[in-house]
Amino acid sequence: MKTHDAKRRSTRIIPAPPGPEDGDEALVAYLHKYPAEDLEKAGYLQEPTPEEIRDLEESVEHDIKRQKVKGLAKEYPRTNTNRTARLTDLLKPVPGLKPSERKDIAHALTVIADKALDLDEIMNRILDEKHSLEEIAELLVAFAEMTNYVCSYRRNLSPRLYEIFDRLKGLESTNQVFHRQNQRNRARIRTEDQT
Repeated sequence: MKTHDAKRRSTRIIPAPPGPEDGDEALVAYLHKYPAEDLEKAGYLQEPTPEEIRDLEESVEHDIKRQKVKGLAKEYPRTNTNRTARLTDLLKPVPGLKPSERKDIAHALTVIADKALDLDEIMNRILDEKHSLEEIAELLVAFAEMTNYVCSYRRNLSPRLYEIFDRLKGLESTNQVFHRQNQRNRARIRTEDQT
């Protein structure tokens, strides 16, 4: 006998997985939220084709080769200010913010700030130090990797920071505005369908 929750879970509609533009964190959160069996039933999990397997193997081999000749890029990420605990404490008075959310936000802020310091250092090294073309290429790879860190954390952090801003400034949250707009759009569509 299935429980009511089990029935609801098996019949719910699962949204499409986040795309590459949403970042790794969004995909990880998605995979934690939806069990593999539900994703398979929804058609989102499929066996890779032989071409996809070959492409993945080639990509892994290329990354291994790149790691071996990374040179100066191996020095990054370098900055580790460890400000997460202080930021978590700073966010305690924010109403409606769970302890886990405070810690996640503080961690993301720390990572982004640390990577920004690394980016600035890399840029200064490129401009101010004498390097061979290969070493410049290594520093450019380090710059790209630090940028990827920042981008992956920013995607999920930015809306949360706006939410905190709106809450503390007494403004309606973005989610509420979006929900109200969707309700108006649905009502308009229903009205148009009836005419």
